[in-house]
Amino acid sequence: MLGYVTASTETSQNTAATIPGGGAGPRSGLHGHGRGPQGPGRGLRALAVAAAVLAGLAAAVVALDLGGAVDVDALPGLTAPDPAVTWAAGLLKYAYDLAMLAAVGCMVAAACFLPGRQGDRARLTAQSWRWLRVGAAASALWAVVALVRLPVEAANLNAVPLDRIGTQDVWFYVSEFEQGRALALAALLALAAAVLALRAFTIPGAVGAAALAVAATFPPVFTGHSASNGNHQIAVDGLLIHVVAAAFWAGGLFALFIARKDPAVAARRYSRTALFAYAAVGGSGLIVFCANVALTDLWTTPYGRIALAKLAVLAAGGLLGWAHRRRALPAVAAGDRRAFTRLAAAELALMAIAFGLAASLSVTPPPAEELADPNTAVLGFPTPGPLSVASVALDWYPSILFCTAAIALVGAYVAGVVRLRRRGDAWPWYRTALWIAGWVALVVTTSSGLGKYGMVLFSAHMVQHMALNMLVPILLVLAAPVTLALRALRPDRAGGPREWLLAAVHSRWSRFVSKPLVALFIYLTSLYLMYFTGMFEWALRSHFGHLFMTAHFLAAGSLFFWVIIGPDPKPRPLSYPAKVLLYFVSIVFHAIFGLTLMLSTTLIAGDWYTQIAMPWAGDLLADQRAGGGIAWAFGEIPSLIIIGVLIAQWTRSEDREGRRLDRMAERATASGRPEDDPHEVYNAYLASLDQERR
Repeated sequence: MLGYVTASTETSQNTAATIPGGGAGPRSGLHGHGRGPQGPGRGLRALAVAAAVLAGLAAAVVALDLGGAVDVDALPGLTAPDPAVTWAAGLLKYAYDLAMLAAVGCMVAAACFLPGRQGDRARLTAQSWRWLRVGAAASALWAVVALVRLPVEAANLNAVPLDRIGTQDVWFYVSEFEQGRALALAALLALAAAVLALRAFTIPGAVGAAALAVAATFPPVFTGHSASNGNHQIAVDGLLIHVVAAAFWAGGLFALFIARKDPAVAARRYSRTALFAYAAVGGSGLIVFCANVALTDLWTTPYGRIALAKLAVLAAGGLLGWAHRRRALPAVAAGDRRAFTRLAAAELALMAIAFGLAASLSVTPPPAEELADPNTAVLGFPTPGPLSVASVALDWYPSILFCTAAIALVGAYVAGVVRLRRRGDAWPWYRTALWIAGWVALVVTTSSGLGKYGMVLFSAHMVQHMALNMLVPILLVLAAPVTLALRALRPDRAGGPREWLLAAVHSRWSRFVSKPLVALFIYLTSLYLMYFTGMFEWALRSHFGHLFMTAHFLAAGSLFFWVIIGPDPKPRPLSYPAKVLLYFVSIVFHAIFGLTLMLSTTLIAGDWYTQIAMPWAGDLLADQRAGGGIAWAFGEIPSLIIIGVLIAQWTRSEDREGRRLDRMAERATASGRPEDDPHEVYNAYLASLDQERR
C-alpha cells in the first residue's frame, strides 16, 4: 500500500510566495539531496485518476446488472420501481462516495500530513493549501451530488418515475423520512466544510474543515440497509468505522497521488496510520456483512456475491501494497519516482472498484431476514428474557464502536508505557491498571447483558448511566493518559502528535470548558436535560441518539473529574478547597435528581416502554423509582474514591510546598540573607501584627 512509501519532500519558495499562507523552504529530492528524477506529470496523473474512476464505474454497472438490483418484478397491486431510477440511484451513490473520499482525504492531508510553514507553524504550506482547495472543490461537489440524490431517492422509495417527483415531494421526503434528512444534513455539512476550507489559511482552519467533512460522512450511515436489519446496532457501528477508515485510506492515497511532488513527511505520516486504516476497513467490512446476511447468503444471493467481490478487491489491495512494499520501495528510495506513481495508480483503481461495488450494494436488496420477534427490528436484538445475574453476565451484545475504542486506546496506552520503560523511565503500575479497568468497565457497561437491559428497563439504564458518568471517568482520569502521551511521544520541531496534544490542552476551547462552573454545568445538565425533556426517548429510538447519549455521559464525567482530581495538566489549576466545594455541589444536585425520580408520578419515555412491552417487567413506574434510588445511592462508592484521592493529593501538595519552603530557608541561611527565608518573613509578619494590637 502507498502508506509504506517514503518519497520526496515538496516545498517551493517561488510557488509559496504567491499563495496566502504558503510555506517556503529549499527544494529537496528524495532524501533532501537535490531534486531527483521527476515522475509523471500532472496530465498522466489525471489520466490515471480518470482510469480508476472508469474502472470503478464499470464495476458498479456490472454489479448492478448481474446483481439484479434493476430487475424488479411488479407484485400484484404494487408498482414496480423504475429501472432508470434504480440505475441513477446506484451511480449517484458511486459519485457521492468518490467526492466524499476526495474531500475527506485532501482536507485531512492538509490538516495532518505536513507541518506548517517554516517560521510560522500555524500557517499552511503551499502543498497543504493546494490540498485544501482540492478538498473544498470535492466537498462542494459532494454537497451537490447529495442534493441531486434527494429526488432520485424519493422516486426510488415511492417506485415512481423521476419526472413525477416535484419540489413538494422532495420536501416531504426530507421532512418526513430519516433517509431524506440524513442526505440533506450530509449536504449541509459538506457545504460548510467547503466554505471553511476555502477561507482557511492555517492548520487550525484545515482541522475545522476536516472535522466537518468527517462529520458529513456520518448521517447516511444511520439510514441505510444496515440500519434496518435485526442486528442494526452491530451493523451500523461497523459501518461507521468502515466508512471513516475507507475515506482516510483511499482519500489519503488520492491526496498523496495528486501532490505536485511526493512529500516525504506526508508519506511518512500517512504510512503510520494507513495500515491500521486498512485493517479497520477489512475488519469492519466483515462485521457489517456478517450482521446483514447469513454466512450461506454470501455465495447464494446477489447481495452476498457482491459483498464477497468487494472483500476480495480489498484483500487484493492489501496484497498489492505488501508486494509493492517489497519490490517498489527500494526503487523509490533509489530515486525512481515512477515506482511511486505505479503503486498509487494500481491501488486507486482497486479502491475505485471497491467503491463501485459498494454503490451497487446500496441499491441491491439484502436477503430477506426472519426476525425472532417484533421487538427485534426496534431494539436491534431479540427480546431479552427476565432480568437475572446470569443473563447480565452471559447474554452479551457487543457495542462495536466502544469495544474498538477500548482495544485501540488500551493498546496505545500500553505501547506508551513500554516506550517509557525501554527508555529507562518509570511509570506507576497502578495507573496502567486504572486505565485498563476503566475501559473494561466501559465494555461491560455497554456490551454485556447490561447493555440489552438498559434498553428495556429504566433501572438497568440508570446503572449504565452512573457507571458511564462517574465510575469509568474516575478510573480513566486517574490513569493520567495525557501525561503519559506527553512523555512517550517524541517532540517534533515541525509539529507532530505531541505538539497537537499540547495545543489542544492549552487551546481556548480547553480553557473555557475547564472553568469549574462550566464543567459543573455540563456535568449536571446532562442529568436534567436528558431525562426531563424528550431526549431520553429519542436516544432509545435512535441508534445515533443512543451513541450520542453514551458518549456525552462519558465525556461530561471525564471533563468534570479531570477538573476535580485529574493529575494531567490543565489550563486552569484549582485550589483544593474549591475542588471539595465543587464536588459537594455536584453531590447535592445528584441527590435532588435521584429524589425527583423516586417521587415522580409520570413515566419517562412511556411510549417507548409501552411499545416494547416486556411481559416480565412489572410496574414500569416502580422500576423508574428504583432507578431514582440507584441514582441516589450509586454515588456513595465514587464519592469515597473522590474524597480519598483529594485528601491524598492535598497532602502531597502540602508536603511538596513544605519541602520547597525548607529549601528556600536553607539557601537563605547559606547565603547569609535571612530576609530570603520564608519562615523568617512569616515570623516578621506575625510580629508586626502583634505590634499593631499593642
